[in-house]
Amino acid sequence: MADDRRVARRVRPHRASLRSVVLVGALALISLLALPSTALADETPKITSVTELSSRLVLLDVASPAMGRTMQVKVLLPADRSEPRGTLYLLDGNSGQIEENNWLAPANGDIVPFFADKNVNVVLPIGGTGTMYTDWQEDHPKFGRLKWETFLTKELPPLIDTRFATNGHNAIGGISMGAEAALILAQRSAGLYDAVAGYSGCYTTVGGFGKALTDLVVINGNARSEQMWGPAGSEAWQEHDIFANADKLRGTKVYLASGSGLPGPHETLDTPALGRVLVVGGVMELGSNLCTDQITQVLRDRGVDVTRSAQPVGTHGWPYWRDELVRSWPMLDSALSA
Repeated sequence: MADDRRVARRVRPHRASLRSVVLVGALALISLLALPSTALADETPKITSVTELSSRLVLLDVASPAMGRTMQVKVLLPADRSEPRGTLYLLDGNSGQIEENNWLAPANGDIVPFFADKNVNVVLPIGGTGTMYTDWQEDHPKFGRLKWETFLTKELPPLIDTRFATNGHNAIGGISMGAEAALILAQRSAGLYDAVAGYSGCYTTVGGFGKALTDLVVINGNARSEQMWGPAGSEAWQEHDIFANADKLRGTKVYLASGSGLPGPHETLDTPALGRVLVVGGVMELGSNLCTDQITQVLRDRGVDVTRSAQPVGTHGWPYWRDELVRSWPMLDSALSA
């Protein structure tokens, strides 16, 4: 009996330790299961699928830890892929679609024919309308978590460079809201872009006028600009002030374009919604023209290399942005091929 008791005493602590291990393991598992799903996800950005849409156009599904979801990006490939090529990122405007990038649409950017003989990777992010392509402090009421800057400047470029064997030279451009966003991203990502192009943007975010313009952008998604950068005048707003940070574009080639707001060759009696194009598009482009003149002068005063395309006619619309893409291409091509 004494021997049995000694055995029992030796066994009980062993059983107790097993129960403790099992209990701790169970509690650990429960705590992990209770965490948000993103905590269990791989925190490494990656391309999860590639769909060939044509011989030159592919659709990428990109797992973005910053955005907390899979992002879709289209890439138009170079005409000649026998050697590394540069990469041009093109941002949509505030009228962009959630499921597409308007640069590709035949009725809008219609870039496929233009790039048919061009040796460049054209990256087209999808779904940035109403977001300024920036990192939001709060979740967007319609789109959820928004960390566009992190996605576009930190997560996506290394994936593009690796997947498509690029030459390491990048440029970024955008229309309207996307023009403003392109300059902000270029300022805040020193060394990432060799060139930046803004087509019909308005580049002020400070003061009553700048705040009102920013509100007009984000209201497209029923959001408030305070959800994006916090209270007006805060540090985040100052950090995104293109005028105050103009010197950060030194060393980057800049192309800025706008029309006068007056009707031109693309306005005819057959133009859909001609009245709206002439009035709304004309006023918007007049404003863009004034804004572009202002930022051009500030940038040049700070020693930035700026090419200014100021056209005597042109409303705020895709026909004129297509024209400006053609005009800006020599500058962009030289930066991407350097």
